[in-house]
Amino acid sequence: MKTNNNRFSILAAMAAVFALCVSVLAPTYASAQTTGGGTGTLTANGKGVAWFHGNGTITVSGNGVLRIRDYAKDATMDVQATNGAKRVFSNGWIRYVGFQGTATVTGSNVYIELGGGNVTLTANGSGKYVLRGTGTYSTSTQSGMWTIIAKTL
Repeated sequence: MKTNNNRFSILAAMAAVFALCVSVLAPTYASAQTTGGGTGTLTANGKGVAWFHGNGTITVSGNGVLRIRDYAKDATMDVQATNGAKRVFSNGWIRYVGFQGTATVTGSNVYIELGGGNVTLTANGSGKYVLRGTGTYSTSTQSGMWTIIAKTL
């Protein structure tokens, strides 16, 4: 009986060490569920993908693919585009492919994403954001460079 308990203890310890190694050594990729963000102002410029999910006023400009969703159904949207094929999906998403212009969204639970070139994102409010590509960003507490691997800030 004691031998079975020792084997179980050894197996449990090995599983714990393996799980720790996997979590420490594995690369991390940001997603909408990753914690990060805060309250204040974010300014980001670069190329790649920039998204913000939360509340406040968010302005993006550049060219590429723009995606917007108003989860609370209370947002105001001002989209000024010289190009872009707009599509409204039944689940609430709005997408502009070939977007060139500026979009400003104000709401209590909004998601806005621009993937492409010459991306500028300014967000005043509270929420989460991810920047992936190359560029610079600043908040009231930090500044730095975007990375190719998504980084939640």
